Amino acid sequence: MRRGLRRTAPRCIAFVATGVLLTAAPLAAQAGTSDSGTFRVLVGGQQVGTEDFSIHQTGTGANAEIVATGHVQLQLPSGTVDLRPRLRTTGIEANPVSYEIAVGGTSPEKIVGTIGNGRFSARIVTPTGEKMREYLATSGATVLDEGIAHQYYFLARRVRDGRVPIIIPRENRQVMATVRNLGEEHVQIAGTTATLYHLVVQPAGGDQRDVWVDALGRVIRVEIPARGYTAVRTQVPA
Repeated sequence: MRRGLRRTAPRCIAFVATGVLLTAAPLAAQAGTSDSGTFRVLVGGQQVGTEDFSIHQTGTGANAEIVATGHVQLQLPSGTVDLRPRLRTTGIEANPVSYEIAVGGTSPEKIVGTIGNGRFSARIVTPTGEKMREYLATSGATVLDEGIAHQYYFLARRVRDGRVPIIIPRENRQVMATVRNLGEEHVQIAGTTATLYHLVVQPAGGDQRDVWVDALGRVIRVEIPARGYTAVRTQVPA
């Protein structure tokens, strides 16, 4: 059992059928969303940096628009990482329509992409030049870029138990992920005990991710055990 986590009355929801998406319908999907904060990022138990983020919704229903921005700053043995993502979604399902990310540090690049008509089309700019990439973006997909914790919010509001396509822009691909809900757990966050939902996200061909979210789908903690990665909020949102 992980330190700081105590499971109480797990509630697992069975799959209705293979390949069927089961939407979570959290309160955040019904009302305006606003969340911001900071994650401490640890690798191997040692803090290596932070992730600051802001998620803001305007409008409701079909007219809803959510803009999520962030700034990830890490100092790793392999070099520095500096990520500045911006994701825009529309509609009650928070469908992604545009994504851009500026990558600084040791390997700089910038990706500017649009999602629509079943495709993700991106312009990638690096110090050596510019190139275009285009690949499948299945209906119902969500953006989940590598090393960015706050984007799990969009996954959590779309599905809590089932399967969902995820777009990984910096890897120029889409994969299918299986999501399982392990139920409620008491989690220690910055000296406060919070009751959170524990989701297990397993991308096809990738490492398992453990994600803890509150009743509104706000991301509080993310772990990738195979990489020794942990991102945890510096305080529990009100």
